[in-house]
Amino acid sequence: MEKIFCFEAAHFLNHHDGKCKSMHGHSYSLHVIIRKESLQKEGPKKNMVIDFQDLADLVQPMLKKYLDHQCLNETLQSDSTTVEFVCKWIYDYLKPMLPELHAITLYETASSKATYWI
Repeated sequence: MEKIFCFEAAHFLNHHDGKCKSMHGHSYSLHVIIRKESLQKEGPKKNMVIDFQDLADLVQPMLKKYLDHQCLNETLQSDSTTVEFVCKWIYDYLKPMLPELHAITLYETASSKATYWI
């Protein structure tokens, strides 16, 4: 299953040899992909992989603190916050709380994305 979250953020690629060296922003689309061998067998979450709201309750605090309307270079403590770097950072942040996390896909633009999984 997959849930999509959106956030706005600024960044710069300090070592880049093009225009992305300067501070600029993106409207990111974050896709959190959960994979599990079976569905919940009983209870209020019967036949779910994970409740969408339960997933949002884990992801939203991370978005608010580190990503949404932030300068990613500052909050993620890197001088080169590429979409690949941010994608891996999100995966590493969420994995301990979400053992079923399969992959993170992060769209930087409508036509440019990175996907990270192990």
